[in-house]
Amino acid sequence: MNQILFIELLGGIGDVLIALAAIQALGRSHPDAQLTVLTFAGGELLTTDPLIHRVEMAQKGQAGGAIETLLSQQPYNLIVSDTNYDGIDQIIHQSEASRVVTNLWRSPPSDEFVSDRFLSILLNEGLIHSDAISDPRIHVTLQEQQDARGKLGEIERPIVVLYPDSGMPIKQWSTENFIRVGRELQQRYGASIVVPIGSNADSVTEIVSSIGGTAQVWQLGTLRALAAMMSQADLTLASDTGSARISAALGVPTITLFGPSWQGRYGQSAPHINLQGYPECPERVVQNFTMQRCWYDGICPFEQWNTCLDEISVDRVMASCGSLLKAHSQPQSV
Repeated sequence: MNQILFIELLGGIGDVLIALAAIQALGRSHPDAQLTVLTFAGGELLTTDPLIHRVEMAQKGQAGGAIETLLSQQPYNLIVSDTNYDGIDQIIHQSEASRVVTNLWRSPPSDEFVSDRFLSILLNEGLIHSDAISDPRIHVTLQEQQDARGKLGEIERPIVVLYPDSGMPIKQWSTENFIRVGRELQQRYGASIVVPIGSNADSVTEIVSSIGGTAQVWQLGTLRALAAMMSQADLTLASDTGSARISAALGVPTITLFGPSWQGRYGQSAPHINLQGYPECPERVVQNFTMQRCWYDGICPFEQWNTCLDEISVDRVMASCGSLLKAHSQPQSV
C-alpha cells in the first residue's frame, strides 16, 4: 500500500487549517494510500478525519527530530511539506521517498489565499485531481456534538460565537466593540451569545457580563471541545486567529477581523467574510507582515489607533453579521 506523509510544521493552529484543504485533496486523490500528517498540537483537530490514517504531533523546537523518527519507522512513497526551515527539506530529500515536494509556501501573490496556493502547487505537480478539491472540513463526532449541546444548555437560535482573543494585542478588536456587537445581535436578532475563554479569562468575563441577557462563557478546554461547540453556531465573529479557521472549517459562517496580516492572503473564501482594518496603511508589507514595525513591538505607529483593527467599525461588522445571518436562515434547496 502507498504511504503518503504530509508535514505541516509552520507553527500554529491556523497553519494546520490553512493546509487542511490540501491534505484532504491528497487523501481523496489517493484513496488506496495511507495518509500520515505530522504537525504540532493543533493536529488533534484532524484525528477523526476519515481521509487521514494517522496523525503525529511534534513538540515545538523538535521538528527535525520528529521527521527523522517517522522516516526511520517506515518508508514513504510521497512526502509533501509546506515549509523547509531548519533543514527540513534536506532531511526529506535524503529519505527513500520516490516523490518529494517541499515548501508549498512559495511566495503567493498578494491576493491569492495561501490555502489556494498550496492546492495550485499540488495540482501543477500532478499530485491531486481538480475534482478532489473541496472546502476544508473538520470532522466532529456525534458524541462530541451532543456533549457540546449539553454544556450549552437550553439556548435559542441564532447562536453567535464571539472570539475576541488572538494571542497578540495588535491583532485584537477592542473589548468595547465586542460588547456593542453582542448587545446589538441580541436586540436585532434575539441572538444567543457565546464567548469562549482564550488567553484572557477576565476579558471574556467582562464581555459576557456587559452584554448581559443570555450571553454565556465557554470554559477553556480542548480544541476538539471548542470545535464541537462552534459546530452548533450559526455565526462566528473572531479576530484573525486559529479559532476563526476552526469555525469556517466546520461550515459555520465566519467573519474574521484582520489587522496587520493581509486578508487577501490569509482570509477565507465565501460565504465567509474577511474585514480588513486600514487597508491602505503605508506601513503594510503584504508579502510579509512580520516585517511591519507593529508586528515586532506590538505598537501601532499611528497615534489615532491602538491597532488598525480600530478602523473596522461596529456598523461595518453588524452589516456583515446581518448578511450572513439572513443567508444562513434561509431554507436551502435540496
